[in-house]
Amino acid sequence: MKDWYLRQSPRDRMIVIAVSALVLVGAVFAFIWYPMSQSRVQAQQAITAKQEDLRFIEQAAVQLRGASTSSSSQRKTSDKAPYLLIDQVIREASMDPPERVEPSGANGARVQFNEVEFDKLVGVLAELEQYGLSVTTMTISRKNKGIVSARFNMERG
Repeated sequence: MKDWYLRQSPRDRMIVIAVSALVLVGAVFAFIWYPMSQSRVQAQQAITAKQEDLRFIEQAAVQLRGASTSSSSQRKTSDKAPYLLIDQVIREASMDPPERVEPSGANGARVQFNEVEFDKLVGVLAELEQYGLSVTTMTISRKNKGIVSARFNMERG
């Protein structure tokens, strides 16, 4: 290849150098710069989405705290098992039934919703807290605007 290059005229050598430089710049752009810029854009979009989710959850937490403080003096009692009480409160709230409600120990229950309105879920949780049940673990994933999937455990404390 070196012999071929040296046999070329000075003008052709300059063209070969210019084309090589353009290929090198194109390769750097195609394999380094563009993928890095795309991943940066995707990371920024993910951060924005997570910040929106955080604001949504913080607003719901404020609502939940407000609901629990305003109704803390109105303590309700029930001798039903937690999973039956949870099922009853969900039905009274006119929500679609959860995919799963099952007992968890003597004083607890596990609940799973594939799709539920977040606002109604918060209301149900606030109502259940009036009966002395508290959330021990919760996993919420946003599906659509106002719709989430939720899994949580509640125990009577």
